[in-house]
Amino acid sequence: MKGGIVLNEKLVERTVYIIANAGDSRSCSMAAMECAKSGDFEEAHNLLSESSEALHRAHVEHTQLLTEDAKGENIQVSLLLVHASNHLSVAEVTLDFVREIIELYERR
Repeated sequence: MKGGIVLNEKLVERTVYIIANAGDSRSCSMAAMECAKSGDFEEAHNLLSESSEALHRAHVEHTQLLTEDAKGENIQVSLLLVHASNHLSVAEVTLDFVREIIELYERR
């Protein structure tokens, strides 16, 4: 890369792993909400479980990076890593809100 910083390939892979799993989590959450809208609560809960599992995978990787950074290991912060952290946060909030929305649909 001319005049720039070359990102560590392994860190890029780990970062993309966070983005992919957080994205899967968000997608499953949104699909669960759509199922609940149509009254298919069993599928909605299955999708919430899938969302939670994907979120967990992303969270574990993110926590490992934070732990390595706290130990003084050189974790190169890039826009891509910031993007991954943002995706993780959005997926967490989406799952929380969708759980609440599904509970409201179930009460109707």
